Amino acid sequence: MKIKLYMCGGEDPVSEYPLGLGYLKTNCTGADISIVNNRNSLVDCDLIGLSSTTGGLKEAVDIVSTTDIPCMLGGQGTMWDGIYEYPFKHIIKGEGERALQSIIDGNTERMIQFENIKNLDDLKYPDRGRCGSVVPILTSRGCPYNCYFCSSQNYWGKVRWHSMEYFMDEVVDIIAAHPNVTILYIMDDLFIVNKKRFDAIYTKWMDLRLCNRLELQGFIRSRSMTLEIAHKMKDMGFRNVRFGAESASNRMLELINKQETVEDHQRCIDICGEVGLNVSASLIQYLPGETVEDRQATAQFRTKNQHTLCISGNYKFQPFPGTHFYNGENPLDGDWRTRGGNVNKNMVEEGILK
Repeated sequence: MKIKLYMCGGEDPVSEYPLGLGYLKTNCTGADISIVNNRNSLVDCDLIGLSSTTGGLKEAVDIVSTTDIPCMLGGQGTMWDGIYEYPFKHIIKGEGERALQSIIDGNTERMIQFENIKNLDDLKYPDRGRCGSVVPILTSRGCPYNCYFCSSQNYWGKVRWHSMEYFMDEVVDIIAAHPNVTILYIMDDLFIVNKKRFDAIYTKWMDLRLCNRLELQGFIRSRSMTLEIAHKMKDMGFRNVRFGAESASNRMLELINKQETVEDHQRCIDICGEVGLNVSASLIQYLPGETVEDRQATAQFRTKNQHTLCISGNYKFQPFPGTHFYNGENPLDGDWRTRGGNVNKNMVEEGILK
């Protein structure tokens, strides 16, 4: 069986291949599996495997509607029940490694879902293809929190982590396979939440003096940041840490079940500034229930921290399937890009930003 895998939605991966597809390629056997980054290459195969976020579903539906090759669909876009109306041969819910292997082995079911892999260390490293100076790595799956705008917990289920030993072995493998790497991009939802594991990684990292070989960047949670963790991240070589602030209105943070406060955000920024650690944050505008006063509070927070905080994402809210805010909206209608439009310009026009 010849299978071609493709990520719908048009977002460029850090590496040549998206990590999710790279895991499928290395962990499934008995088929000729390749990854393509151009949909025009989805020819001359027995099965097309599409992975899609909600924002990529338009492309996924267009592909399955215009090809005679059987298609399977996986990814967070499958949390939209309306996808069953379209002629996908297989729809994979949740993690894809076991599901794809079952298809290769002869599974003919349309909807396929397996229990999550309990021990992530059982997985082989993903095929990243070609990489430049920045190489991505995923050391966990899922998030222990349940923010109402996010589908991560509903998609991944209980959060799981690779062990410290697995992580360190993979880093060594990355350096050998990609000798030009200078930055390791840790794509976990929250790298520091499992503090016991983080401390073990820190000790091993410093013992191997990888701080002299690699810089790092990754995601944190403002409430989880401490002065001790910040010093350790700085020692390890983190060039930047990023947290989801979402809003600088405590009323809004409570409404979206963020389980953090504006004071947590400010403390995190101050801690990073104290140790000389670059920090950035992402925001979400036009959340359900957000008022002009809430947006003004966020704008004032940005102004207050303009010399110490970089805004790395100013996203437009979307009620994705699988989230608390989803109310039956059709992802095939309208523009579902969270990065679409100029949110800053809108805020200027409202007189919120100057």
